[in-house]
Amino acid sequence: MIKNFLLPYRFKTAGLWLFFPFLALCLWLLLFGDWDCDLLSWPAFALSIEDITSKDAFTIIRNDPVNEFAMLGLLVSVCFIALSKEKDEDEMTGQIRMQSFVWSFWVTAAILAFGILFFYGFSFLNFALAALFLAFIIYIVKFNLTMCKIRRAGK
Repeated sequence: MIKNFLLPYRFKTAGLWLFFPFLALCLWLLLFGDWDCDLLSWPAFALSIEDITSKDAFTIIRNDPVNEFAMLGLLVSVCFIALSKEKDEDEMTGQIRMQSFVWSFWVTAAILAFGILFFYGFSFLNFALAALFLAFIIYIVKFNLTMCKIRRAGK
């Protein structure tokens, strides 16, 4: 028995509603930086990379959670879109999913190689942050374009 770990179709709709506001917020934060608002800052549990071997590796810091909220919202929305069933899910859709998945990871690997070679310093960190979501977004675009092309050919 083959298990299907896809979410129901209604999650795709919810993901689309969440995607655009969280994408806009992430792009705003990426381009213009943090809010720097003390009202939104609260204590947060943190792992200190510098002291990972010491007892002080786990600390409590004051943090503005807007960045984390934006990235988690974007992650949830792209997961909902990418990992939900289609209305007319069949074996061919599964094959297209697999091909789109592999294709998106090859394209993402090529873009990451480009970024590793040509971005340095803080701009590389911004690039790496955006690249976290790149595979999902490329997969979603490739899968939906292929499905649209097949649906048009079938009419």
